[in-house]
Amino acid sequence: MVSISELRQQEYLSNQDSILHNVDSRIKLIVLVLIILFAVTSSNYIVFIVLEAYLLLLIYLSGISIKDALMRVLVILPFGFFIAIFQPFIQPGDVLYTLPLGINITLQGIQFAELLLARLVISITSIVLFSYITPMKDIAEAFRRLHMPNEFAMIFSLFVRFIFLFYDELNTIRQAQASRCFSLTNNTPYLWKVKQVGYLFLMMFLRAYDRGEKVYSSMASRGYNSESTIYYSKEGISMHSIAYITIPIIIIIVLVVLQYIHII
Repeated sequence: MVSISELRQQEYLSNQDSILHNVDSRIKLIVLVLIILFAVTSSNYIVFIVLEAYLLLLIYLSGISIKDALMRVLVILPFGFFIAIFQPFIQPGDVLYTLPLGINITLQGIQFAELLLARLVISITSIVLFSYITPMKDIAEAFRRLHMPNEFAMIFSLFVRFIFLFYDELNTIRQAQASRCFSLTNNTPYLWKVKQVGYLFLMMFLRAYDRGEKVYSSMASRGYNSESTIYYSKEGISMHSIAYITIPIIIIIVLVVLQYIHII
């Protein structure tokens, strides 16, 4: 899981000023989907190497530390590795080794696991790049400008605005408990600790409900209703944005052609 401090750091980095940060958020979202779709439909490892090299180049050009980006990829990768590790045992094919209880390890299963991990690395790297160069408020704006459902865009926009606020509320409650000498490491009865943690979640629920009612009342007093839309500035697409979407399309076309003529 990503901690709130990492989320704040990521939001800070996504608001930097660079060529990639200034690309239209809609273009960045389209390129993200395009690269992921191409990666998950390909089975050529040269394609994976080219895409990963291109994504790392973009991370470098954005001014983001490649080490930090790769660490974020490695943090998320184990979730996919947990799925891939079972593939050699459940995929049918040529048996390489037989374990006790009749469990077989197949060649096709190992190949599928490798393919799954390669696709996953490309997908995670592209998402990490997207999150590092696109502020969360711009993501909500991109959803709306690409004609996503208005309710979805509105909910995501509210989530972006209040996630840090609710974390501050949580910290306030935890500090209040700490000032009364509450700690999970204290030598106190286990059931009492569980009860105090329950109070914490109860207070968060009540404060979230109260905050939601106040926010809705404020929005309604300003004319909000079910037909309301999110405001966004109507800016033209820059040359940087055009280049950002053109280059990966060219790379994909070249890779498809090279695969078709059996060069790669």
